[in-house]
Amino acid sequence: MPPVQPRNDDELALRAIDAAANGIAIADAAQPGFPLVHCNAAFERLTGYEPHELLGRSARILRAPGTDRRALDDLAEALRIGAPWRGTLLNARRDGSTFYNELSLAPIHGADGVRTHVVAVARDVTEHIDAVDRLAAAETRYGRVIDDLAAAELRYRELVERIPAVVYVADLDSDYALRYVSPRIVELVGHPPDALLADRELWHGLVHPDDRARVLAARRRCFEEGATLDVEYRMLAADGRERWVSDRDEIVRDDAGRALFTQGVLVDITAQRHAEESVREERDRAQRYLDLAGMVVLVLDADGRVALLNRAGHAMLGHEDGALTGRDWFACCVPEAHRDEQRASFQRLVAASAVQSEPYATAETPVLDADGQERVVRWNHAVLRDDDGTPSATLSSGVDVTEARRAERQIAYLAYHDPLTGLPNRALLREHLELSLARARRKGEAVALLYLDLDDFKLVNDSLGHGAGDELLIDVALGLRERTRATDLLARQGGDEFLVLLSDLDAEGAEEAARAAAASVLGALADPFRIGGAEFHIGASVGVSLFPRDAEDPEALLKHADAAMYEAKAAGRSEVVVYAGDPRRPIERLSLSTRLRRAIAGDELVLHWQPIVALDGGAVTAVEALVRWQHPDRGLLLPTEFVPFAEETGLIDRLGAWVAEAVNAQRLAWRAAGVALPVHLNVSPRQMSRPGFAADLVARLGADGLDLADVTIEITESLALADDGGAAPLMHDLHEAGLRLAIDDFGAGWSSLGRLRDLPVHVVKIDRSFLAGVPGCGDSAAIVSAMLGLVDALGMDAVAEGVEHEAQRRYLAGLGCPAAQGYLLGRPMPAGELDGRLATTLAGA
Repeated sequence: MPPVQPRNDDELALRAIDAAANGIAIADAAQPGFPLVHCNAAFERLTGYEPHELLGRSARILRAPGTDRRALDDLAEALRIGAPWRGTLLNARRDGSTFYNELSLAPIHGADGVRTHVVAVARDVTEHIDAVDRLAAAETRYGRVIDDLAAAELRYRELVERIPAVVYVADLDSDYALRYVSPRIVELVGHPPDALLADRELWHGLVHPDDRARVLAARRRCFEEGATLDVEYRMLAADGRERWVSDRDEIVRDDAGRALFTQGVLVDITAQRHAEESVREERDRAQRYLDLAGMVVLVLDADGRVALLNRAGHAMLGHEDGALTGRDWFACCVPEAHRDEQRASFQRLVAASAVQSEPYATAETPVLDADGQERVVRWNHAVLRDDDGTPSATLSSGVDVTEARRAERQIAYLAYHDPLTGLPNRALLREHLELSLARARRKGEAVALLYLDLDDFKLVNDSLGHGAGDELLIDVALGLRERTRATDLLARQGGDEFLVLLSDLDAEGAEEAARAAAASVLGALADPFRIGGAEFHIGASVGVSLFPRDAEDPEALLKHADAAMYEAKAAGRSEVVVYAGDPRRPIERLSLSTRLRRAIAGDELVLHWQPIVALDGGAVTAVEALVRWQHPDRGLLLPTEFVPFAEETGLIDRLGAWVAEAVNAQRLAWRAAGVALPVHLNVSPRQMSRPGFAADLVARLGADGLDLADVTIEITESLALADDGGAAPLMHDLHEAGLRLAIDDFGAGWSSLGRLRDLPVHVVKIDRSFLAGVPGCGDSAAIVSAMLGLVDALGMDAVAEGVEHEAQRRYLAGLGCPAAQGYLLGRPMPAGELDGRLATTLAGA
C-alpha cells in the first residue's frame, strides 16, 4: 500500500504558511545552539539578513543589548526542556537598528518522540507594542495556531510514512473465513496469525463492539454485491488497546472472471486518526481565534470570489456565518460606485505578484453591508501562490474604521462650525477671509465684513433662561441665513455675535452694498420671536469694515468691524455703523475731534431732508432734517459715523446748535418762497441732559419770528418712555413753549405704554423693524395694525418709518395710517432737490 497522502486543504495550509506576512524560521534542535536551517522571505525582510547569512547560524545573532533578561532566561529554559514558548524580545537587524520581535516557538517531534526541530514565528511589533492589546494578542494567538498546524502537519507526514500494513486472504463466503494473515498482525492486535486462522470468530471479536454491526453489515453487502470492501473501524488489541484500521478487501478472480477468494490489506491508521483529530482541533482552535479576533480575515480566489471570510467579517457585514463563501466579493460587498476601481486594484495586485517576490498592499476602502449601508475598512493585502509560484489567491486582514472616520469627520466639522447653530465659526471665516482678501488684491475689488451683535440678548437669558437663549440664537441664525446671498459667508463669532463676509464687491459701490446687506440682515429680525411661550422683538447693532479702505489684513478688518459695532451700540438700537477710524485711540480721537470742530465751524456740514408723505394722496406733509458731513477725504458721511463721537466728546451741543440754526435758515428761505412746511428735528439724549437745553432750543427755533408750532422735536422711545421718567419735565417744557413732540422708533424698546398716555406727544413714529415683514408676515402685520389702533385711540398722529415697497404702502393706507416715510416715498435729499419735489406736490394739489 502507498503512504497516505495529506489532504488538499492541508497543502493549502502549507502554502498559506509559506506566503505568510510573518517571519518564519526553522532551527535544528539536534545541533548545539539550534542553528537555522530554513527562513522564509518575510523573516529575511524583518532581520535584513540574506539567506546565506542566516542559515547554519544561531538566532542569537539577532539579540540586541537591553532585551529583557527574564525573557531570555525563560526562552533558554523552554529550548532546554523542549517546550513551546512565546514572548517579546528586543532584536537587532543587520544594519544595527532594533525592533521588538514577538516570537513564538513550537517544537517538532519525530515518530519516536524525540524533538527534531523548532519552528519560530517572528513579527515586528515595535509600533504596536503599546496599542490595541487585544488585537495584538489575537494576532499572536493566530500565529501560534499556524505554527501548531505546521508542527501537526509534520508529525502527520512522519506517521503516515511509518504506517504498518497487514495482508490477509479470506474465503469468499458470508463468514469470510481467513486463509492467511501476515505476521504484522501481531504488531497490530497482539495475536499471532495461527490464533486467528484457528478461531474463525476471533477476528470479528477483535472489532470494537460499537463498530461491529456496521463492519459485518458492510462485509455482507460486499459479498452479496461482489463489490470491494473499503471501511474504517476500531479493533481491540490483546492488551486492551484500541486501534483504528483501514480495511480494504477486493475479490480475486480467475481468467474466466470467476470469484476465487478475497485479498485484503489492513492498515493501522491509529496514528493518522489521532493526527487528523489533532489537526481538526488545531484548525477549530485557529478558526475560533479568527472568529474571536477583532480583525476581518478574507481570502479571495483568483476570480475574486470569497474562499474564506471569518465570523468577524460576516458579522461586520450583517450576514450569517458562511453566507458569503463562494460569492463574488466585488459584486455583493463593494458599493457600485467603487466596484470597477476595486476590482481593477485586485487584478493589478495579483498580476504584480507574478514579477514581485512578495506583493503586499495596504488600502482603505468602502464595503457594503447586508442593509446596503457603507462601512470603511482598512485592509492589509498579501498574495498566496501555488507550488509553482503562480498567484492563486489574496489573503487580507482588515479593521472596521467606519466609526473612527465618522468621528474624524465630526471633529473636523466641529473645528470649523458652531455646534449650536451649525454656522461656520470664526476659524472657518478666517480662512475664507484670507482667500477673499487675496482674490480682491488680484482683481482690484473690495471686501466687506459685517459684525452683528444682538441687542438686549442678556435680558432673554436672564428672564427666560439659557435654554431659551440658545433656542433664540438658533432661530436668529436661520433668519440671518435666509437674508444672506449664496456667495456670502455667515458665521457665528460666539455668544450673541455673528459675522457676515461679503466678497468680490465692486470697489466703488462697496459701502453701499455693505449697508444694503446690513439692512437685509436687520430685516431678518423684524418679525417677533416666540420662545418659551413669550413673544418679543430683538434688534441688533451692526459694525462694517471695508477692504482696502479701512484695513489691509484680516486682523485689522475684524478689529475695525468690532469697533464699528460698539459705535453702533453706543448710537442706539438697530443701528449700522461703517468704520471711520478708531476714536478710542488718543491720536485718532484728537484728530477726529479737530476735524469735527472744523466741520461745525466751516461749511462741511449740510442738511438733507426726507419727506414725510400723506398716504392718502401722496402729498408731502412734513420733512425730517438729517445732518450729513461732507468730509473732504471720505465723502458724504452719515450721522452714525460721527454723531456718537460728538455725543461722547461733548461736541453734540455745538453740533445740535448748528443743526437748529441751519433748520431755521432753511425755514426762512421757504417762508420767503411762500412755502409753509412743517419740520421734524431730532435731538439726542446727551443734548437733553444739558441744563438749559429747552430754553436754548426754543430761542434758536423761534428766532426771526418763526412759528414754533411748525417744528416737531423727535425724541427716541428709549429716552422719552424710560422708567425713571427723567425726560417728562423737559418734554412738558418744550410742549408749553409751543413745539410739537414726536416719539421716534416706537416699539423698538421695552417701554411702558402707560407713560405714553401721560406725555404731551403729538406724533408717534412706528419703528422701521416692524415694516420689514409687512404684509407677508401675519405677526408683523398684526403688530403694526395694533400700534396704529393704539396711536389713534390716544389721539396722536402716526408715521410709519421704513416704507420701501409698494405692498407696504398699500397695506398701511388700507389700515388708515395717515403718513409714512421711507426710500419708496423719498430718500433724504438736499434742499434744492426737495424744492422740486415740493413744487410737484403743490402743482398736484
